[in-house]
Amino acid sequence: MIVTITGSNNFLVETELKNILSDFKNLHGEIAIEQIDGSDVEYQAIFESVSNLSFLTPSKMIILRRGSGNKIFMDSIEEIIKNTPDTNDLVIIEPNIDKRLAYYKTLKKLTDLREYNELDSNQLVRWIDEEVEKRGGQISNADIRHLIDLTGLNQMKLSNEITKLISYQRRINKESIDLLVEPIPQTTIFQLLDAAFSGQSKQLLKIYDDQKKQKIEPQQIIAMLAWQLHILAIIKASGKDSSGKIAKENNLSPFVVSKSLNIAQRLNLGDIKKLTGNLLELDVKLKNKNIDIDEALLQLLLSIHV
Repeated sequence: MIVTITGSNNFLVETELKNILSDFKNLHGEIAIEQIDGSDVEYQAIFESVSNLSFLTPSKMIILRRGSGNKIFMDSIEEIIKNTPDTNDLVIIEPNIDKRLAYYKTLKKLTDLREYNELDSNQLVRWIDEEVEKRGGQISNADIRHLIDLTGLNQMKLSNEITKLISYQRRINKESIDLLVEPIPQTTIFQLLDAAFSGQSKQLLKIYDDQKKQKIEPQQIIAMLAWQLHILAIIKASGKDSSGKIAKENNLSPFVVSKSLNIAQRLNLGDIKKLTGNLLELDVKLKNKNIDIDEALLQLLLSIHV
């Protein structure tokens, strides 16, 4: 068996690997498993490990990660596959693989290639509902959406947060989510801009204060604001394209694009250009003058009107 596991969804990639390993261990035990990091090992060592038979067991499994970090390995992938005995199972883990390369095309043609990418928000809602129930918990659809809003679409992070939440109480609700889940930076910045564009001064000040309590420096907030404005500009320039198409064509997270759409609908490119210019002006002042950075940044955010 020669399998390639690839895709941006680390949770599903690792889950698939865990299932393959479990099945193999049940038949042959752990002693028959070798783990190799292709980026740290010479090609000859990889070749010998894959092609040699096990002296202790009738079969062995080689888990090879990041083979794409070894150019000789990539160029010789057909030789590796050709020289893998039927008694050896080879599992190649390549989370981020360039599909334009001959390496990828060879893996797709000659191995059992299994690709796992991030779920969209609707798929993720169903998965969370099933996962919480499987672990003996309960959660409503509204609270699932709230959890996704705070954590994004990363299944690995969501799985860890579900574990934490169920350990606290079986019934997951908004209150426990707000208490235990730390929002990802993109979500916080989105909330900050959303409050600014909506004229919600009290909410804006609260979010900013929360960032200070978490020791997030103003310079980090400025950098994240610049990043968010870049996303908004891409969305506006994409016209009426769907969020999925915008994300795919610009190599962006579908979650980030979908979360930014509501703000983008309130703006035109002129608004984004003006705010970007104001943010740049503030950044230049901070590097050349002695000013209160928190006060200056808050004034900029509070002055936004759309």
